[in-house]
Amino acid sequence: MTLIGYILRRFLFATLAVQLVIAVIVILFSGIENLRSHADDDTTFGDIVVVTLLEAPEVIYLVFPLVVMLASLATFVSLARSSELVVLRAAGVSAIRLIMIPASAGFVLGILVVALGNPLVSAAMRQGEIYEEHLEADGPASLLSVGGGGVWLRQGDPEGQTVIRASRATADGTALSGVMLHRFDGQGSLYARIEAPSARLDQGEWVIRRATRWEYSEATNGFERTARDEELRLPTALTSTQILDSFSPPEMISIWDLPRFIGQIEDAGFSGLRHRLHLESELTKPILVAAMVLIGAAFSLRPHRFGQTGIMILLAVLAGFSLYFIRDFATSLGASGAVPLTIAVWAPPVAAILLALGLLLHLEEG
Repeated sequence: MTLIGYILRRFLFATLAVQLVIAVIVILFSGIENLRSHADDDTTFGDIVVVTLLEAPEVIYLVFPLVVMLASLATFVSLARSSELVVLRAAGVSAIRLIMIPASAGFVLGILVVALGNPLVSAAMRQGEIYEEHLEADGPASLLSVGGGGVWLRQGDPEGQTVIRASRATADGTALSGVMLHRFDGQGSLYARIEAPSARLDQGEWVIRRATRWEYSEATNGFERTARDEELRLPTALTSTQILDSFSPPEMISIWDLPRFIGQIEDAGFSGLRHRLHLESELTKPILVAAMVLIGAAFSLRPHRFGQTGIMILLAVLAGFSLYFIRDFATSLGASGAVPLTIAVWAPPVAAILLALGLLLHLEEG
């Protein structure tokens, strides 16, 4: 237990130190970029600081597996330089036992980061987007959301705003069923309502079939039916791509809320593949963190007297970035449907663990 506690303290301290350095670098570069991008407007320095602090958690969260890999490297390189590794190996402690301590700690840290850090990062991203919208002169002209009541769209037009509600939509967002449109003037007052069984997005307009129009009457202080059209055309600047891109990115949704959100968008007729892919990726993050720890350890357990420490560190960093690249490539294959989703997401981190253990056994001879 004394050995476990000692190695664990060294690893956690190294993780904290590397994380602080990475956080400072991220905040510094993000702040400089925000200063440059907002140099021509009237944004204050305080606004830049707020935006930077809201953007930084996303990057810090994404690079956390690399942080633990660098911490693993730092821990075992330090033990090798002080000859503590030689003493431990001479005392009969196997390399597998040594690396299982930080690997287990990394797995637990991965669980905590996903369970606790993911909701915080998602909330920071949402607040950051809202804050940046407030800094811009013009708000978004269109918005799509999915809830228990179906699909909701908002679009701007010369007369004001139109809010569209549909019970269902096709996967590309171009055909709606069970449609109700609420039309607002420039002052935000509701002046008309349109109901129809279906609507289709055509070139620059909504084609609404069998539309019933209701208009506000000041005389009765209510809505009166004014017309029924077999085909009503409503101009719009929306496209299918804009509608689908208006979904909240899966990164902005807490992992605890993702299953419910996926159910809602699939019930509304949209594809939930992108959000399912993100959910699966988040669930594999603890395994990815453990794999990064093993990669760092496998390249740094050689005794210091053998030399080539710098080369081994470089190889470890390259292996870590290669794992990121392979993981992103496999995720892209899963998103396109070329590879089953589960295999695309889970195979890279599991394979990385097996390869790291194999490399360790080869270098250390068990």
